Amino acid sequence: MSLKTILVPLAGLDGDTVALNAALKIAREFDAHVDALFVSLDPRDAVPMLGEGMSGAMVEEIMRAAEGESKTHLHTARRTFDDVIRAADIELRDIPTGVEAPTAQWREETGRVEEVVPREGRLADLLVFAHTTLDSNTQAYATVESALLGAARPLLLAPATLPDEIGRTVALAWNGSPESVRALAGAMPFLTGADTVHVLTAETSHTQAAAGRRIAHYLAWHGVNVQVTILKPGSEPVGQAIINKATELGSDLLVMGGYGHSRMREMILGGVTRYVLNHAGLPVLMAH
Repeated sequence: MSLKTILVPLAGLDGDTVALNAALKIAREFDAHVDALFVSLDPRDAVPMLGEGMSGAMVEEIMRAAEGESKTHLHTARRTFDDVIRAADIELRDIPTGVEAPTAQWREETGRVEEVVPREGRLADLLVFAHTTLDSNTQAYATVESALLGAARPLLLAPATLPDEIGRTVALAWNGSPESVRALAGAMPFLTGADTVHVLTAETSHTQAAAGRRIAHYLAWHGVNVQVTILKPGSEPVGQAIINKATELGSDLLVMGGYGHSRMREMILGGVTRYVLNHAGLPVLMAH
């Protein structure tokens, strides 16, 4: 199992550097291709839906301001991309060369970012974002949500301070759900190459300890060095118990299912997923 294409959505914000550096760490490990994507806003999408009472001049002003802001972010994102790629000495390519080496490319699309990123992400082995919280950046958080629920691919969320390596000591949060199965499948390139994989199963009314032992047996058939830890969270939130144990074990990657559903066209993430997104200080690989 391998990993060959990594999509990194850029937004012209501080997190771009973090996401790109995380993607390049992974690309070096797997000789993968990093596809840096900037989505420019169509100015027409900036006009409020209920704009019947707005004058033509007001509509023009909104569209002009939105276009100007989008261009500013575009220029910032492109400058960040050029600087990071140059510093990392990565070759620029837009087609495969047949040579085993990390490569990268810059790409632009126009549209709604919450629609374009999931669509483009479906043709990537992994999507990489900087870790963000709902409070710090609503748009970035919404983009992560839409990609998690709409791309059908694993996402890696990178913290501001990256570990020296990603995927040598992996914590796998496991409860046997379809979401955790998809995260497991997306993480297999990391799991099969890891020095140690710690299976973390939180024993609750919904999850039995036996679930952790079952997945350890499965991974052993893939040659993975597995250790099982059964968590008993008690009054502690499950998400906090998982993060604390993964950190205690020296993990440089946490793998877990991303739980959520769509309600009235709004993305609603489950409690454990939301907690980890808001608090994790290590790279997190999620799939829905």
